[in-house]
Amino acid sequence: MNKYFKAFGLLSILCFSFFYTEKIAKFMQSKDPLYVSIMTVKDDYHEDAVDAVIDNNYIVPGLIGMEVNVDKSFQNMQDYGYFVENDLVFDEVIPTVSLSNHLDKIVKKGNALKNSVALIVKEDSLITYLEEMGILYNVLVTKENVDHQYTHGLKINYDFEHYDEVEKILKSNKENNSLCFITGGNQEFCKQRKKVLVEESLHIQKSNLSSLYKSVSTGDILYLDDNLGITNLKLLISQIQFKGLNIVHLNDLLSEARD
Repeated sequence: MNKYFKAFGLLSILCFSFFYTEKIAKFMQSKDPLYVSIMTVKDDYHEDAVDAVIDNNYIVPGLIGMEVNVDKSFQNMQDYGYFVENDLVFDEVIPTVSLSNHLDKIVKKGNALKNSVALIVKEDSLITYLEEMGILYNVLVTKENVDHQYTHGLKINYDFEHYDEVEKILKSNKENNSLCFITGGNQEFCKQRKKVLVEESLHIQKSNLSSLYKSVSTGDILYLDDNLGITNLKLLISQIQFKGLNIVHLNDLLSEARD
C-alpha cells in the first residue's frame, strides 16, 4: 500500500511542478516587452461580428468579426523580437445569427458595409460589353452555355429542367457554387438543394432605368433585363461608379467574410 501512496505522491508533485512551471512561464511571457506591445494594440485591430438581419422571409448577411490571437502573434514575432504588424495572427468571430444557419430565407441585399453591388445577366450583348470592360458580373447559365468561358462572369445554374446535369458540369469545371437565383416557382426546388436563395433588389429594364438608376445603393443585387441595351448599361455602370460602389461577384457580396 505504501508503494501506491509513494507513487501517487510523486505523481502529484510532478503534476504540481508542471502546473507551477507553466504558470511561471505564462507570467514571464506576460512581462515580455513584445508581448506587452501586442496586448497594447490588440483592441485597435478588433472587429465586432455583425449578425445577419432577418425580416420575415428575407435575410441580409452579417459579417465575421476579427480579434488578435495574442499568444500566436507573440510566437510569430519571437524570432526577431520586435513588433511586426504583418505577423499578427487573427481569430475569426462567427456571427450569432448567420446566413449559413438560415438557408430557408431569401437574400435580396448584401451587407451594406461591403460598399458593393452585384449584377446578374443573361443577355449575350450585355455580357460581351461587361467582358470587354473587365467588369465583374454573374451569368445565369443553362445546358446550352454552361461550358462557355467567361473571364469575368460567375456562373449560376439556371437550368431547372437539366439542373443536376448542369450542376455536374459546373462541379467538374470547379465552377460550382451554392447560389440559386429564384424566379417563379423554383424557390422550393432550390431550398431542397440547400442553396442560398437569391432574389434581385432591383430589376433594371429599359423602361424603368430613368426612375431606378439613381436609387442604386450599397448591397443591391441588380438583375439586368435582356432589353436593357448597351447605352443604358453604360449609364447604369456610370452611376454605380459615381457613387463609389464596387461591382463584385455575388458570392463575394453575400459572403460574411470581411474584405
